Amino acid sequence: MDDDVKPWSVTASRITYEDRWIRLRSDDCLTADGIVVAPFHVLDYPDWINVVPVMPDGRVLLTREYRHGRGEIVLGLVSGGVEPGDIEAGDSETGDAGLAAARRELREETGYEASTFVRLLTSYPNAASQSNMVTSWLALGLSKAGEPRFDPGEKVGLLFADLAAVLGDIESGAVILQSMHVAALYAAESWLRSRASEGLK
Repeated sequence: MDDDVKPWSVTASRITYEDRWIRLRSDDCLTADGIVVAPFHVLDYPDWINVVPVMPDGRVLLTREYRHGRGEIVLGLVSGGVEPGDIEAGDSETGDAGLAAARRELREETGYEASTFVRLLTSYPNAASQSNMVTSWLALGLSKAGEPRFDPGEKVGLLFADLAAVLGDIESGAVILQSMHVAALYAAESWLRSRASEGLK
């Protein structure tokens, strides 16, 4: 660990833009070496979740959704933000708002429910300029519970695929996913492989 690396001090902070989707915080900062960095803009997103749903036959359930930042239809995972209702209610069994969000997003985007959720990993989407964290979940024991319930402006297509084939396509560059989704898929593959090697279902 490098002891020369120290956090910045914040001398002033203000919210320069806010709506239901995003909050932009503009900080005036002072480094440990006395250098002024102002303004430094931080995106105050809520925490996010990703879900890797695995069907009983071993296929992974992926989403296809238009992503306006790229202007493309992108392959990915069930994902979304932890909403105030998730934080207030938590998960009925654990009180975990992230797990409650994972259950809700899986049901809303796919119409499926899962009997088991496994926390795979938690990471920073972009610690340089975002304040939030993302937690990835593995969903097992899937069963169809109804039709998806999309948000206004949202339309999600579903794709059932072999996990090994998807990872191969990622490595070859045949498909491009969000980096957080890639990490979640590799974490899911590692977890499933370790369980299989133990002879567990």
